[in-house]
Amino acid sequence: MSAVSSPARQTGSKLQPLIAQAASQIAPAWPLDQMIAVNPWWPKRQQHFVTVCAEQQLLAKTSCLMTADWYLAQWQQQIQPVHLQQALQEAELKMTTDEAVAMLSQQHELRHWQSLAQLLAEQAPRQGTLPWPQLIQQQLSQFMGLYYQYPERFSVAAGSAQHSYQSWLTVVREDKGLQVLSGINLTTLFATLPAEPSELLQQLESWLDSWCPDEQVKLAYFENLLQNLSGWAGWQAWLDWQQQLNKHQSHNAVCQLLYMLLGWDWVLWQHSKRQHAAHEHIIKVLKQQSRQYTAMLLNTRALQNMRQVWQRALELSVQLPLFRQLQQAAGQPEVMPARPVLQAAFCIDVRSEPIRRVLEQQNAGIQTLGFAGFFGLPIAYKAADSKLSRPQLPGLLAPVLQVSQIRPEKATLPRQPALGWKQSFDLASSSLGMVEAAGATKLLSLLKRAFFRTKAPHAMNRYLDDGQWSLSREQQPLSIAEQAQLAAAILAAMGLSSTLAPTVLLVGHGSETCNNPQAAALDCGACGGQTGEVNVKVLAQILNNSEVRAELKSQHDLQIPADTRFYAAMHQTTTDALQVFQAPANADWLRWLAEAGKKAREQRATQFAEAPADAAGLNRFFKLRSRDWAQLRPEWGLANNAAFIVAPRTLTKGLNLQGRCFLHDYNPEHDADFSLLYTIMTAPMVVTNWINLQYYASVVAPDKYGSGNKLLHNVVAGHIGVFEGNGGDLRNGLSWQSVHDGSRLRHQPVRLSVIIAAPQQAIADIIKRSDDVAALVNNQWLWLYQLDPDGTLHQWQQVRWQQVTV
Repeated sequence: MSAVSSPARQTGSKLQPLIAQAASQIAPAWPLDQMIAVNPWWPKRQQHFVTVCAEQQLLAKTSCLMTADWYLAQWQQQIQPVHLQQALQEAELKMTTDEAVAMLSQQHELRHWQSLAQLLAEQAPRQGTLPWPQLIQQQLSQFMGLYYQYPERFSVAAGSAQHSYQSWLTVVREDKGLQVLSGINLTTLFATLPAEPSELLQQLESWLDSWCPDEQVKLAYFENLLQNLSGWAGWQAWLDWQQQLNKHQSHNAVCQLLYMLLGWDWVLWQHSKRQHAAHEHIIKVLKQQSRQYTAMLLNTRALQNMRQVWQRALELSVQLPLFRQLQQAAGQPEVMPARPVLQAAFCIDVRSEPIRRVLEQQNAGIQTLGFAGFFGLPIAYKAADSKLSRPQLPGLLAPVLQVSQIRPEKATLPRQPALGWKQSFDLASSSLGMVEAAGATKLLSLLKRAFFRTKAPHAMNRYLDDGQWSLSREQQPLSIAEQAQLAAAILAAMGLSSTLAPTVLLVGHGSETCNNPQAAALDCGACGGQTGEVNVKVLAQILNNSEVRAELKSQHDLQIPADTRFYAAMHQTTTDALQVFQAPANADWLRWLAEAGKKAREQRATQFAEAPADAAGLNRFFKLRSRDWAQLRPEWGLANNAAFIVAPRTLTKGLNLQGRCFLHDYNPEHDADFSLLYTIMTAPMVVTNWINLQYYASVVAPDKYGSGNKLLHNVVAGHIGVFEGNGGDLRNGLSWQSVHDGSRLRHQPVRLSVIIAAPQQAIADIIKRSDDVAALVNNQWLWLYQLDPDGTLHQWQQVRWQQVTV
């Protein structure tokens, strides 16, 4: 594949920097088999939340806030006068709560940017044909699905830097269906589009300058085009993200899509010239909105101002009760034996909070910890006897190690085909063709699952066992010294450098669901949308290795007691079952785990009116729910997440946080240089922000940032994403069933509250050192609080700390 020159040299067009800037504003969307939560506004984090809300309303025709009617429905229910009054004070608005209610009740029509396709559709409507915006979306979306499903079918040279744009040209110039759908022959106009984007941009320059001379408005025009196909733009952004993450030269995939959209606009512009009256009106409107863009943006922001106040009031209604809980718990001494009988390290995932709480109740000597679910292992897992490899770490990072299971020499021919067939069969709607091809063979499997509800094994995890693991870096085995260095860093970060129990559980998590294209979204986000099984098994092997332990003692002054044994375990979040690999028979702590699972299911049963009351019935209820093909809501997963608490477990141990909090253990006394705090604020805090804002966006803007009705999902190109139905844009984000139970929302749309028990200056220094952290906290993409040992709270506001009165 040929190297790609820089965009400026590649095109020689003054538009190219603006093209690249518009492309950079699209957040990546991970494929289904690695689906992780993503903050859809991540590239815009350097702008204030309020500004982005107005911009999204104007350019994407979507809101970042709930409707006025929805907020009014929360009044005197979730939102109380004290919450609204405080929100008004923060906004420096001198009005009463009654006046705020009256002002919210006033309905305002919000304007949005009118695209060329929309204007043409309004000025020259065509009976019995698709409107231009929908036709463009349909044509490009179908092309993109075809392009990624069968890339080898395109005649464009494989090394072309403009492969996707040029492949699109070969299709659209011969697409006879466009005339059927539009009623117009556009073939001759598409034939005039140049094969090189550089020539296309030069062709567009004078046209754009004629109605859009301002660079900022040109940027808005480009972003509006991408927002009209934001699902596919997100996939293209993921391709670019992976290239950058692996330090490869990018082919600027988002730019390629934008070239296609610009090609369509150029064709429509030429077509509009044939209709003189409509063309003159379109020119007038384009010039007018270009001149008025800044004023439109400011006006939209002003009209959203009251809803911003109500959004803040909603968030205060969630924050203040939590703050009171934390203040009451602050300063309470920890009652813990000199050496715990059992330690269990869980992922910081909100679903770990309830299971940790009930497990600790089983014995006073049990200590649980919260740590990022990939357990600090920067690994990719390569399935044995397969070319398949997948990252097992947060999407923000690139793996530096590779792990595989060591297998004895034996025939393994059936394994590779099984992976391919398994993947095809278990990707729900994408499996229809495979079912037809398999015929009666697959029919038996379908009947078996329908009547017996057997568990659907994972395509790659089904071959995991309790055997040994090999670790390598750049195809070289990882030495004992390197393993010990890795282990020392992980144990220190987890707070396990000093006292270790005889039994230490490393608990990963995963979700068992059936016929669910978005299943990976319910697994561990810290493990790249995979279960944590690989990570905990690899780490347990490292920590149980006698040579590694000897190296830890001699080189790192870290001694693991001879009687300490690390066990890999899994928390199945759909059923709340705790599974331990290679567990000793009849150990007392196995009964504690079973009882904890039982208690967790009892607490979660309150979500379901049809749940039985007895323990055995509940166990069966959740198990069958996870295996039901027709179940649209197998798990609400991370729904209703609201806070990230970075503090010693002593602060939260006695609290029922209702599965709404990410819990990361942290003790500033063991972090002299605050390097661990820096890692937490620049990695786990960013990940929890992504999770929080994906759920938030899927609620406030389900049509744009959700994936619609799960019942209608059709998988695109095997793993890229889903269509809702058989076309339209690629749908990113969560299905409606993942945030709504059919009668009410299961997720309250609130921005994340981060509470850190550490010195104010240490936190402030990290904000100054990290641009990303500063952007998130200063621009109100999350709310940052500092907690003193005596329970005093301070909020980071206007680039300084201000004491909070609860």
